[in-house]
Amino acid sequence: MEPKLASDLEIRPIGDVESWHAIAGEWDTVLRATRGYTPLQSFDFLATWWQHLAGERRLWILAFRAGGTLVGIAPLQITPRNVLGGRYRVLEFIGMTEDILVPNLLFPDDRAAELRAAFIDYLAAHRTEWDLIELDELPADSALLADFARLAERCRLIHRQPPFHDCPFVDLAGATPKSFWAARSSKLLKNVRAAERKLRGQGEVTMETYASADDVGEGFREFLEIEQRSWKRKAAVGFASDRRYEAFYGRLLEVFAARHGARVLILAVGGRPIAGTLAIVFDGIYCSLQIVHDEAYARYSPGTLLEYYEMNALLESGAVRRYEFLGGALTNKLRWTSDATATACVRARKADLRTRLLDAYEFLAKPLAKRVLRRARLL
Repeated sequence: MEPKLASDLEIRPIGDVESWHAIAGEWDTVLRATRGYTPLQSFDFLATWWQHLAGERRLWILAFRAGGTLVGIAPLQITPRNVLGGRYRVLEFIGMTEDILVPNLLFPDDRAAELRAAFIDYLAAHRTEWDLIELDELPADSALLADFARLAERCRLIHRQPPFHDCPFVDLAGATPKSFWAARSSKLLKNVRAAERKLRGQGEVTMETYASADDVGEGFREFLEIEQRSWKRKAAVGFASDRRYEAFYGRLLEVFAARHGARVLILAVGGRPIAGTLAIVFDGIYCSLQIVHDEAYARYSPGTLLEYYEMNALLESGAVRRYEFLGGALTNKLRWTSDATATACVRARKADLRTRLLDAYEFLAKPLAKRVLRRARLL
């Protein structure tokens, strides 16, 4: 049975790329009306991600219209996954599970409660189309958490809402270099100055910025050369974890440099590139996406120094109002700020033997094993 909606509200599912691209002109209008939006929910980011990294996933976007106008979006996908020998359809945000993308439903405040209710009703009415719901990085104070608890009770689902990592950010609106650095720890600044002094002992220290559609590709090539000499390459994380990342980030930088804003920053010593970072900019919101450094220079903390130069350049330009570090899985991001968005996950699963065993492993056996190992290390 289809959910009963407000008289002017209609939900139209979108399951193919052509239909998705047909609403590209409306997508970012809804995005900009959504509280806490970032570049990572923009049409250009998600469409580029999908083009390069979607794999076996299929689109399950819900477009909410009122009087023909797009008023809300649920940017979702269905991912096939094997669970203990069974094949399941997992409902997720577009872009999960490889990357930290701080996703969200694009529900503007003026109709958020109505849209959430319609969304939950739609999920319940179409529960034959999915088996598991796994949504990461929802704000811990999101009203959606209570909504999903009600959905789980209504549909008799196995339901969990574990806390996730914090997502640090820096509010740069109105900040100057002087006011910003005065609020940072003396230890941080001392470490930056020490890194700079040591590096200058190796040669002239410079930072090159590539930002135009014409030169961002050159900066990306330098970044990839550094990445080949980084610890991430040896540990098979970042670009080394998925061969598709190179094409994705290369295209993403091209698209954002042409339409919104993109940066590749390269730190060099004596003319040799030793650290690099990638970022995109949208409406004055800056997202730091990747950072690498040459492992041979690790003792000089080149990544920290590059971030310092990057932050200083943004402060001097006054063009950025918010700096997003993305997920706080790496706690070194917290050295720049004490502000962070607490997040939680939603896990809602149709109950069968496999999903019950999975739940028992994830939320009972695995945490118990971690506690035992932690105690064993202390003995």
